[in-house]
Amino acid sequence: MAARPARALAVAVVTLLWAASAAAQAVLPTLNVDASASLEGVANQLRALSLESLGTAMTLAGMTHPGPPINVLLIDEEAELAENTPRWIAGFADGSRSLVVMFPDRARGYPTDGLDTLLQHEVAHVLFARAAGGRPVPRWFNEGLAIAAERPAGLSDRSRLAWTLVWDGALDLDQLEALFGQGRGASQRAYAVSGALVRELIRAYGNDAPGRILDQVAAGATFDSAFRTATGAPLNWVVARFWRTQQQWSRWIPFLTGPSFLWMGITSLAVLAIVVHRRRRAARRAAWEEEERIEAELAETRRREAERLARERLLDADPRASGSSYEVH
Repeated sequence: MAARPARALAVAVVTLLWAASAAAQAVLPTLNVDASASLEGVANQLRALSLESLGTAMTLAGMTHPGPPINVLLIDEEAELAENTPRWIAGFADGSRSLVVMFPDRARGYPTDGLDTLLQHEVAHVLFARAAGGRPVPRWFNEGLAIAAERPAGLSDRSRLAWTLVWDGALDLDQLEALFGQGRGASQRAYAVSGALVRELIRAYGNDAPGRILDQVAAGATFDSAFRTATGAPLNWVVARFWRTQQQWSRWIPFLTGPSFLWMGITSLAVLAIVVHRRRRAARRAAWEEEERIEAELAETRRREAERLARERLLDADPRASGSSYEVH
């Protein structure tokens, strides 16, 4: 039994070394950035970006050479193409033409969070298209792979995945594909599920698994066949296992979104408000008592000073009164 963990560890180490070696040997893509005069400043920012992060996309694609230069075209919002493209689309890629089109003003919208991640996302699509020999792959795989290439999973990804479970439940792949064409909100949910599903694929079968799948597709295999050959598992089984791993979220979400949790939250806030109010009242009362103490001390000090001055005047008027008693009221 002890041999199994050792064997699994050895496989993991070999996979990591392979990925590191491939990334080190990979030639990074060359980008030709073009823009109108109004976006020349943005174009210069992109030209100045380090392309080292594209090594992840190269590794996932199973590529060591990216192919010919990729043209990146920046589109102003006043251009006809921008006006005819839905506002929630920040960019797109055409692998057959080695072309990436970006709308810089829309870069901060899920799944990307800026110009750099948008650029990585779209360039990754071109690389994956080349790795697949120009043959089509499901959009969920393409988009999920691009998300995995651009950045690690974050809180936004996890929260969107959780709300997708509430909103749509466990989707099959046909339903997932359809979400991409149903508007901004549905598309963002599709991105969240696709990213999580592909990351689970990478976690289970290694960084080289997507590249093996794309290589099989390029050789003429269907995607399902390519997936099974590359991973040794049927695609539907992997998807079902992925949704099973989300069951923990599924058990908690109905409670977190139900009336019981709502009233619990309201009650907790009410109790917190009462506690805070009482503490503030106690603090005010303590402040008042401190003010009263200080005023009493000042009054006593003034009384004693007045008594002293009265005695001094009495002595000045009649030195024989030094032994008499005198009290100020």
